[in-house]
Amino acid sequence: MTNESNGTSGTQTASPVARFLQAYDTNTSSGDIPALLKQFADPFMAAGPTGAHCVRSSDFALALPKRAELVEGLGRQSTKLVSFQETVLDARFVMVEARWRMIFAREGQAQKEAVVDSMIIVDAGAEDMKIVFYLAHQDLMTSLREQGILPS
Repeated sequence: MTNESNGTSGTQTASPVARFLQAYDTNTSSGDIPALLKQFADPFMAAGPTGAHCVRSSDFALALPKRAELVEGLGRQSTKLVSFQETVLDARFVMVEARWRMIFAREGQAQKEAVVDSMIIVDAGAEDMKIVFYLAHQDLMTSLREQGILPS
């Protein structure tokens, strides 16, 4: 089963996974690190162009503020979930293909955007849904460098 959304559907008609993603979007945009941490299993698997590894919540808690500081320093104005597609894998797990748009603007420079795609596996069978696997399709720093947002 597949459910496609542009990320803007109302929460009353949205699926539980869509509501979970909307909360994730809000937590990311607001920089609410404790709330973000609660949305990930401990540990969870992270993967991307450089490989895969198991991430403990304690390590993730240390990395999130550093990443937030970096993107804020680059002039990040917003991060928004712009689209997603959910695929139910079984009675417990849902795969989500997601697209995120980050807007950057520095004083005296034109606004720039970076679009990144990811795939996540959500454990939807637990009382509180958790991300158990996060696959970044692009390396964020490489994407920001290619867009001229991160200096070479």
